[in-house]
Parts: sequence; C-alpha cells; structure tokens
Amino acid sequence: MKDVLTVENLTYVYSRGTPFEKVAVDNVSFHAEKGEFIGLIGHTGSGKSTLIQHFNGLLKPESGRVLINGEDIHTSREMTRAARFAVGLVFQYPEYQLFEETVRADIAFGPKNMGLEKAEIDRRVEESAAIVGLPRAVLDQSPFDLSGGQKRRVALAGVFAMEPEVLVLDEPMAGLDPAGRDDVFGFISDYRRKNGTTVIFVTHSMEDAAKMASRIVVMEKARVLMEGTPREVFAHAERLIEAGLNVPQVTRVFLELKRRGMDVPTDIFTVQQALETLRARKKEVGAC
Repeated sequence: MKDVLTVENLTYVYSRGTPFEKVAVDNVSFHAEKGEFIGLIGHTGSGKSTLIQHFNGLLKPESGRVLINGEDIHTSREMTRAARFAVGLVFQYPEYQLFEETVRADIAFGPKNMGLEKAEIDRRVEESAAIVGLPRAVLDQSPFDLSGGQKRRVALAGVFAMEPEVLVLDEPMAGLDPAGRDDVFGFISDYRRKNGTTVIFVTHSMEDAAKMASRIVVMEKARVLMEGTPREVFAHAERLIEAGLNVPQVTRVFLELKRRGMDVPTDIFTVQQALETLRARKKEVGAC
C-alpha cells in the first residue's frame, strides 16, 4: 500500500550553538501507509512529540525531509500550507485550546480556514459532532459551559471536521478515566473506519498501544529503537523496560513465568492471548 506520510533521515536540534543545545530527533526515518493505526511510543524526552510537529510543518527539519504523498512539504509555502490541512495534529489536553463563542464555531474554525463553502462547513461540523457523540443542541452553546469530557469531544470534532489524510494525536487519553479513554478510542476508531484515515497516536502507555495499534514505533534518546506489529515489539519486552517503558501487566507476568523456568512465550500483551496460551499449555501437560 502507498505511503501517505514519509520521513527521511530527519534531524532536529534545539538551541543549536548554545550551551542549551539538545538533539531532539536524530536521523529518524518513518513511514505511514493509508489507513494504518500506528502507536508512536517513547519515554518522556525520547523525541516523539518533536517528531510529530514536523509532520505538518510546524517545525522544519535541520536535515532530512517530510513527504506527504511523495511531495516534500517544504518545497514551497503552498505545499507547507497544504500539509497543515492534510495532517491534523491534536496536542495534549486539546480542550484548553478552545476559544470560539459557540461549539459550532469552534468545530468550524479549521474548515473555514480551508476556504470551504458554508454548506460544506455545516455538513462537516454536524457529521464530526455526531461522531464524537455531541447532540445538535450543544452546537450553539458556549464550549466553556461544557464538562471537561465534552470539551475534549469538541476539540476532536474540530480536527475531524478538517478531514485530514493523517490524524496525529499526542497523548489523546491523558487525564481521562477508563470510561473516557474507551470513549475517545471509540471516536478515533469510528472516524478512521469511516474515512480511511491514517492515525498516529503518541503515548507512553504500552497498554494503550497494545490495545489500539496495528504497528508500533518505539523511540529512545531521539532515535527509533524498534518498530513492528505489537507482537513483534512485545517480544522484546525486557528491552522496552530498559528503555523506561511500562509494558502491559500481562506481559510482565509472562516474563516472570519465563524467569522461573516455564516454557512460555514473552510476546503476550493482551489478557485474551494469555488465556489462550495457558489453555494450550494445560492441554499439552494433560496429554503427557
């Protein structure tokens, strides 16, 4: 399948030439295919948040390139502007970035900047609001009168309304209770299925990555440490722990079982996988 987003040998350095110089991203290459659901994982300071700000041109690489559908986003101002609409970026706690007088106006802000006709803007606003479970009656209320959970829905709807080819979310579940986390995951999944959008979500939670991603990219110290399917990545659970990441609890259980001499795999990352593995082991023991 064709890559919608490609990063080639990207390097970015903060405060170059000063005592505060810091290499935030070091020669990183990355790609995302249309419709993929990718988890970008790393400990705080690993470079993941700096990397994603290059995807839509908020930051310009010191060296390397970012391509959208094979086109370098920094070849012209027009290309950079187009990248801002092609890649929707949602920062942590996006509800703090609401500013319009009504929910409708806040969701419509991005589509208006795209120069769309009013009828198209209205369609996108209502469809996006429906995806995140906001009733039509809420659209004409002030976003500042809503609950924290509703505000986050408004912020997500505002990015959904731009209908980006790539949706990038930085810690989208931060600060939410388990029910809220499940709701946000559902909204993102529904939007992706409806539009065929590529989704990249940044998290330090391996639990979220195991639950959501079809492919995981792990960063450590400004570089890509490893990437692959969840099973391929969790096969290196001990290395992930060394990188400061909290692997799923069920993975830790199987690591401990292995340490105690049991012949079990260590690429287990869901409870269902664990149950299936233990049942299979029980059958093997019973057949002996």
